[in-house]
Amino acid sequence: MSYAGTAGGDQSKGTSARWSRPRPGRVKVNAAAAFFPDTSSTGVGVVARDERGEVILASGRALFNCADAEEAECLACKEGLNLAMQWIPQPITLEMDCRSVCSALTSDKENRSRIALLLREIKELAVELREVEFIHCYRSQNMVSHVLGNRACVDSFAKVWLHAAPEFVATALAMDCNMSEN
Repeated sequence: MSYAGTAGGDQSKGTSARWSRPRPGRVKVNAAAAFFPDTSSTGVGVVARDERGEVILASGRALFNCADAEEAECLACKEGLNLAMQWIPQPITLEMDCRSVCSALTSDKENRSRIALLLREIKELAVELREVEFIHCYRSQNMVSHVLGNRACVDSFAKVWLHAAPEFVATALAMDCNMSEN
């Protein structure tokens, strides 16, 4: 398990940053959560892509009774790792746009926060996989998983697409993968 910093370099806001390809031989798993505090409803979205930008899997899952956005982001990471364990044999780069969760997952310090047990579960899952690195990215680099999570919450579904993505993320995918040599 390792931490490779922030994807996309030193951009203060990250608004123009786009998804970047994983290193050769790795699969990039993007995970994000949409959290609605008024109802405690959450949707988690996951998309896994190879070095060509091809979708290996996409997932959206509605969840209920999350305490806060940080817990929701942890659940998105856990969902991404569970799917990777099941469907992806290559080393994983898990990218998320929640800096606090990414920092907690890459820290060797004992965590005593409310989400400590959830963080421990995620770290234990990461150890079971071949190789996992956690990377923070900007929301603009994580749009496909965010759209998946938001839609799962709003439409209340749980679904995994293998070797494809649903039509409602086509625009976000096209924007991501309309990349120059990144």
